[in-house]
Amino acid sequence: MASDPNNSTTSTPSRRQRLSKWLWWLAMAAVGMLFVSRAAIYETDHQIANLAGIIWGLVALLLSFFALWLSRSFSTKSKLLISAIPAVCAGLFYLCFEYTGVTGEVLPSYRLRSFLRSKPPVRPQRPQIESADIPAEIKSHRFSQYLGNDRNGVVSEPLFSVAWDKQLPVEVWRRPIGAGWSGFAVADGIAVTLEQLDEQESLTALSLLDGQTLWQVKRPGRHFHPLGGLGPRSTPTIVPYEDKQIVVALSATGHLLCTELQTGVVRWEHQLLDLSETTQTDFEAAVNWGRAASPLVYNQTVFVPLGGGQNKVKGSLMACSLIDGKVLWTKGDSQISYASPALMNLQGSEQIVSVNEGTVTGHALDDGRILWSTPWPSNSNGAACASQPISVGENKILVGKGYTQGSKLFEVQFNTKTDQQSEQGDASWSTKDLWAINKVLKTKFTSSIYYEGKLYALSDGILECIDPADGSRIWRGGRYGQGQALMVNRTLLIISEDGQIIAVDRATGKPVGQMSVLEGVTWNTFAVAGPYMLVRNGTEAVCLSSSVQSQ
Repeated sequence: MASDPNNSTTSTPSRRQRLSKWLWWLAMAAVGMLFVSRAAIYETDHQIANLAGIIWGLVALLLSFFALWLSRSFSTKSKLLISAIPAVCAGLFYLCFEYTGVTGEVLPSYRLRSFLRSKPPVRPQRPQIESADIPAEIKSHRFSQYLGNDRNGVVSEPLFSVAWDKQLPVEVWRRPIGAGWSGFAVADGIAVTLEQLDEQESLTALSLLDGQTLWQVKRPGRHFHPLGGLGPRSTPTIVPYEDKQIVVALSATGHLLCTELQTGVVRWEHQLLDLSETTQTDFEAAVNWGRAASPLVYNQTVFVPLGGGQNKVKGSLMACSLIDGKVLWTKGDSQISYASPALMNLQGSEQIVSVNEGTVTGHALDDGRILWSTPWPSNSNGAACASQPISVGENKILVGKGYTQGSKLFEVQFNTKTDQQSEQGDASWSTKDLWAINKVLKTKFTSSIYYEGKLYALSDGILECIDPADGSRIWRGGRYGQGQALMVNRTLLIISEDGQIIAVDRATGKPVGQMSVLEGVTWNTFAVAGPYMLVRNGTEAVCLSSSVQSQ
């Protein structure tokens, strides 16, 4: 019997084959779009470029899967075998690698499982020593707060060698540490940091000599975000008071602690959730990544961002007494960001500069009144601002941010209204934007450094040098991810997101020397005190020595 050309049983395979062929072509087009979209977006924002690549990759994989099962070119057995390949590869990968977190560009980070990797040598721990036994020269080493003693990322330390082309630093001690992105502050031979220990946040003091725990102050609290990770974020501050060294620290869940450095005895404390009249749940709905600001201490006054829940901000900035913790003032109605307060001298006036959600404000020291404000778009539950405001010259301030925003330089001016001066003595402050460029100084988790007339930063993970006069790029160096940077003895020191330390020539951006120190995501700031360099991430802390005498 003659076949019917309109019979669906003969035409269906042909349609399936055509559909399979189109799906293969679309899958290849999706692969092409993966590379095109990444190349087109990468200069703007690495995170968005990576997300675009992931989406196009998943689209290509799904299209290929459907094309395979519609195809008549493979038997069912072959299709099952081919489909099983991704699952088998994923299983083998899981057996060999362990998940360590998300990078600053929202890519998962992995490392070899412990039975497959060689463990770094752990130096024997020395017996715990009393404070009186710490040599005087060790006690003199100081890195007192976030970004160094002057809080600007510039460190002048004659005992620390940056000649890493001749000799790299040597390891002094290594130890496990709780989760968190806090850095170290150092004084009197003691290094303090914040860490997560089970369901408690701990202010922990370690011996600079051997890394042993000297004391801990623990408070109940746990901050976690799938993208931001677990644990405290800010770096403690050490200041002298009378004959003691005092530590002020702020945990991710709002414990503001003031303790004695030698003993850990608590002098006073506040819970900022109580002061801002909110709960942790409501606060973290507005400020997703937890409190990250490092306390600023000046003239026996402690300055910290306060904030609040989604609909009630109790003050952008709070000041309290270093002596007894008494709250002196709270000012501002903007939600907080993740930047730390900065002390600046603007045209002879000492002010506290605060980067908030959506604004940058200048506050008077005595009562916190807002002297000036300039817009700086950010969203503390999304495209957040974590970078420090940077003083650039006498009355210029740089603010930076990731998420495609870049940096802007603005000028703060004091203007006396001469026509009203005799009657009211009225004066006002104003700001003027000098430039704003979205392709330079895209500082996501780090801050720019102003040094000898130039700006340096990890811009979306790539080291670059910028002319502050007009924001033009002088050079672009290596890609180190969302790490941290300090200018130490006129040399840029970088800790990369994957735990390497690199010395970089500031004139050219070329590496001088580098070594791998930590495994896993490393977003923490680091400290340089005397010949010692302290680095850490959410799992390990390491002390290195780069002594001038030994070189």
